[in-house]
Amino acid sequence: MSYHVFFAFSAGLAKTLSVPAGTKASLLAHVEEVEQTLGLKRSKYKDSPVHWDYWDKNYRAGFPKVPDDVLCETVQQHNAWVREWYGNFAHWSEHPFRKGRGHQATHFIDRGWPVGHPSEKITPEEAQKFWHGFEMLKVSPDRWTCEYYRDRMDHLYKVMRGCDDEGVSFDQKALTAKQAGAVIRLFETYLPSHDLHLEVPNGRDFLASSYDGGYSWCEKCGAVAEGDESQCRKRKCPLREEMEAL
Repeated sequence: MSYHVFFAFSAGLAKTLSVPAGTKASLLAHVEEVEQTLGLKRSKYKDSPVHWDYWDKNYRAGFPKVPDDVLCETVQQHNAWVREWYGNFAHWSEHPFRKGRGHQATHFIDRGWPVGHPSEKITPEEAQKFWHGFEMLKVSPDRWTCEYYRDRMDHLYKVMRGCDDEGVSFDQKALTAKQAGAVIRLFETYLPSHDLHLEVPNGRDFLASSYDGGYSWCEKCGAVAEGDESQCRKRKCPLREEMEAL
């Protein structure tokens, strides 16, 4: 596995950036919301940059007072936010944001802003107010909700199938869909899987769960994706015969 490093080893901006107006306020608001939700505290030692206090009991204990569902949702959204802004800053460092050109802009990041949207500057000094918030957060497996477990397994499946996802890539030859599915089932032995019973349906290339009706189990064919039950060509397929009898 190879892991892309986003802001982990950066101390701040090297130069002033031209960005869409409202960016600074949006970044500050997000960081403050995450801090308030999880109870994160800021720390600073002498001339070092501000960072979240790793030695705080709440941080080290994995935010025990935060409900599992709130923790998982907050961490998932925050980490996606970090990756998004890494890409935004990388783009604007090379192509400073000018007055919004809407769909006429050449890059999808700039096309996300309406025509005429003004710009603003973020100086290296101003960036220090929110830079500590570009830290990735983690949730220990014993706190994973059903939704978070499903999201993490979907992520790992994509990586094992050879797709770069969330900055993670597979260094070896990509696994087949069946091989990747087998590894996911192996993980279920050691992780709280919430009885999702994730499988790769026959002839498909994605994870499905019997929990939400994503596939049906056939004693002869194995996992069959929703909607494929009547398409099986195996002779005397029990599931197909059951569907035809309905």
